[in-house]
Amino acid sequence: MPQYKLNYFNARGYGEAARLIFHYAGQEFEDSRWTNEQWLEIKPSSETGKAPWLEVDGVRIYGSVPLTRYLGTIFGLIGKDAMENAQIDSIIDTYKDCIEDIWPYALIKSGRKEGDIEEVKPAFEEARKRFLTYLTKKLENSGSGFLGSKFTWADAFLAEGITTMLLFDDHLKADYPKIVEYKERVHSLPKIKEYVEKRPNNGF
Repeated sequence: MPQYKLNYFNARGYGEAARLIFHYAGQEFEDSRWTNEQWLEIKPSSETGKAPWLEVDGVRIYGSVPLTRYLGTIFGLIGKDAMENAQIDSIIDTYKDCIEDIWPYALIKSGRKEGDIEEVKPAFEEARKRFLTYLTKKLENSGSGFLGSKFTWADAFLAEGITTMLLFDDHLKADYPKIVEYKERVHSLPKIKEYVEKRPNNGF
């Protein structure tokens, strides 16, 4: 049996989807977490200078999407065929593009950065509308309640992304209730629900 070690900050962020998958699969793993202050000492040990990374019997996989997709493959949480997997990948790439566009607003709104929120608000609203409208249609078309024909690694990844968006988007729940229902559907899955209810509330 492989030995798994997830390395990331003591936060949800881009490491949380992997944690959801481990719990969903009932797979033991080492959850190595650190503070922002500790990261300054740990960073030189990262070959890319970034986190998260997953170690599988000592072999490292860097990047939130590659490591989460890897776990999805290992535990059977992938699409039914090549086309469905390509569609799932496309949705996640589109989400990450959205996050890049809305992050300046998120940082100012959450008090993590100083700036003129009105200046970045138009870009936030445009990217938000574009992605959430796109995601709503994808969920409607799937007919399963998930991104593909069943629950996959990408649903774990996106559910955490939506959780983060809810922290700084005051109108997401009212404007896109189906998106919030989707997030709650993922978090209601066996073992994931148990973990989510017990995890610390540590922001992003």
